Amino acid sequence: MSYKASVRGTGALIEIEIFDYENPLARNPDDASWLKAEVTAQIGPFSGAFRTSVTTYDIAALGERTAEALRSLSGQVSFETTEGDLTLNITFSSRGSAEVEGSLQPNGLSKAALQYRFETEPSALDEMVRGLKAVSERFPAKQIQRQ
Repeated sequence: MSYKASVRGTGALIEIEIFDYENPLARNPDDASWLKAEVTAQIGPFSGAFRTSVTTYDIAALGERTAEALRSLSGQVSFETTEGDLTLNITFSSRGSAEVEGSLQPNGLSKAALQYRFETEPSALDEMVRGLKAVSERFPAKQIQRQ
């Protein structure tokens, strides 16, 4: 079973699907924090998906930062995965909506990147936060016992 978190907007969808820990038997906390993932994007006429890895810390940070900004419906959330495959910047407007912009760059390939920008509503961001929270609950940062 996989877990998903997504943000939808005007003519756009970015989804992160998490499958499992990359190395469930890792003994090092940093190695144990990596998750197998797939990013899917449908932005205007463009669509695609790629496999990647994200950390439990990436997922938790994006959820926490977005939830905090949603409480005041102001400010900006800046986020980049550890490996730079996904950047996401959310800027709240005085109208109550938000602009989402960033880039997708599978495995850091300089020849394959997609820049995007779209409008979204707080309810869509709240849905994303709920999805990220579910992922974080299912795949928490592992605390490795030192022997």
